[in-house]
Amino acid sequence: MAGNTAPVDRLLFHLHSTHANLACIDPADNPFSLQTLIVVMSIGIAIIGSGIFAREEHLFFFSRDALAFIDLYWQPAVLAAKDLTLKAIYSRSLKSAQGLASGLSDVDLYSEDSGAGKGYADLLARQDIKAVIIALPILVQPDFIRKALSAGKHVLSEKPIAKDLATAQELVQWYHSNVDSKRIFWGVAENFRYFTQFLYAAEQVQKLGRVKNFRVNVHTMTKTDFKYYLTEWRKVPEYQGGFLLDGGIHIVAGIRLLLGPENPITTLSAHTNLLQEHLPPVDTVDAIMKTKSGATGTFSASYGSDFKDFGFELSCEGGVVSVSRDGVFVNGEDQHIAFDGKGVVPEVADFAASIAKGGPLDRRQWPEEALADLEILEKMLRSGERDGEKMALSLQG
Repeated sequence: MAGNTAPVDRLLFHLHSTHANLACIDPADNPFSLQTLIVVMSIGIAIIGSGIFAREEHLFFFSRDALAFIDLYWQPAVLAAKDLTLKAIYSRSLKSAQGLASGLSDVDLYSEDSGAGKGYADLLARQDIKAVIIALPILVQPDFIRKALSAGKHVLSEKPIAKDLATAQELVQWYHSNVDSKRIFWGVAENFRYFTQFLYAAEQVQKLGRVKNFRVNVHTMTKTDFKYYLTEWRKVPEYQGGFLLDGGIHIVAGIRLLLGPENPITTLSAHTNLLQEHLPPVDTVDAIMKTKSGATGTFSASYGSDFKDFGFELSCEGGVVSVSRDGVFVNGEDQHIAFDGKGVVPEVADFAASIAKGGPLDRRQWPEEALADLEILEKMLRSGERDGEKMALSLQG
């Protein structure tokens, strides 16, 4: 072979030491030409948790090669993010970690039962892992978030931010007091904020002027054979609200997105109920709300109802915007905005891009946004416990 390889060798060593991925275009043409070398810096990431959402959204059982033949809608979020390289998976048991890693190569597994050198602390000690996605049961997430941030890792944690406002506020305060939030990013994943239909509808609401009135109706029946119900920590919840916290937080995020940051909900009054004995402590909430601008609305959600609906409607000065399973409608006209996935792919891509460019995080992932979601949900539950007592909100921005 002709040419001096030393400069390239030094470059390859440097790139390897910074955990870059390399690809050469037609190396046979001139394997030592710097002009033909493409350097793609990639962020090493680990998935913490191997539950349903991690399996179905963050990491399907597909290899990278298979992704070329899969539409974007179906791509697993972590493998679809161009800025990320999956380095490791952590789960409570090695068996569950192995299940999530099925079909993947070059992914290291960590678990509580894997022995010395293979625990969560060992994963966090790795220099090639810069970020983690945490998808764990509600009660244990804050501790894992704190440890990852303390280790200097960027964190994207699944909603809700915590089991209650007190825990969430303490965690947010700790983050800003003990971590350089301009350098180490913590985002809370709420995929409703990335739904194309909701984003489009929110734009239309802004165009149509002041919101006068709104209503939210989301009802379904959670049966005992439902996959999420079959997880033990959801079946016997040790946190407020049961499915209303775990699932209802999405609905809250949806109406907040549609109302917009300039018109937050300021007061509410609610009644709660338990319609199905297998869904304690409550499975239904009906609330009335008022926004900063004076708009009033209703919020009705149930996971134990014989009704089956999914609708968000806002009456504005210039007309009505509605989002339902049938699509997005403006003054009754179908806008033909197709449902294009659960929003996790762009959500994770946004998180990765923020790290790659050195920040800041998109506002949709700010912990404070998740805190505002939780405040509304918790205040509805407290109002329900107090026979509809009026509650004021203070964390809506």
